[in-house]
Amino acid sequence: MTDMNNRWLKQAIALCTAAGLDYLDVLVDQAGTAQPLQQALNLITPPLRWFELFANTPEAATPEYSPLVMRLHFSISNHQRWLEQLVDHFSWTPRLTLLISPLAFDLLSSHLQALSQVHWEEQTGLLRYYDNRVFPSLLEHVLTPEQQAAFTDIALFWSWRDRDDEVVWKTGSWTPDRQLADAPEMNRINDAQVELMGCINDAEMLMKEQATSTLSREEHFAQCLAIAIRASRAGYIGDLLDYKE
Repeated sequence: MTDMNNRWLKQAIALCTAAGLDYLDVLVDQAGTAQPLQQALNLITPPLRWFELFANTPEAATPEYSPLVMRLHFSISNHQRWLEQLVDHFSWTPRLTLLISPLAFDLLSSHLQALSQVHWEEQTGLLRYYDNRVFPSLLEHVLTPEQQAAFTDIALFWSWRDRDDEVVWKTGSWTPDRQLADAPEMNRINDAQVELMGCINDAEMLMKEQATSTLSREEHFAQCLAIAIRASRAGYIGDLLDYKE
């Protein structure tokens, strides 16, 4: 395990312990992975709790691509080893998120699943917040304050590695008196929010096309996203490399 991965896990475990928790919740986006994790998860002893976010959704037919949430008790050696393996394997990708949450596992799973599905007009679709390239921009630019709270209210902390491989901690807003629905509803998004989500994808594409040697990757993305949003508001539909304000 690299020094950075080791420090990240030590930080997470220290925060869990301070909160009186003996476990860490891990969210893995399986899109693009060569080997789905479900079979390996079933072999771990003692068994751990895990859940497919695509279960009982329109995407249920493709469980190999489903994001998974797992509850790993770091006091159990096999869970600890699996946690270390997940971090080593996925930390260099945008597919690993750590959560520190006091919620019962079933309640946390139901909220994470509901947050992954959205209503837009008469359609439903995926909200890929479990991709760390997308999650921060959703919170900052796309979601309403109430929709942001649906994420922060279920955790004490969210954590991921950004484009520069730096550890990010997002403080949650969970409190013991917070009343959460057992069966949360999907968020409804409007045309403007869909347009902003398109801007996030456009910014990722622009990053690949527009080289820079002076900015960090996070700074470069922020610059590209600002261009994409300005172009969208101006009604521009051409190549962003050619866009001039």
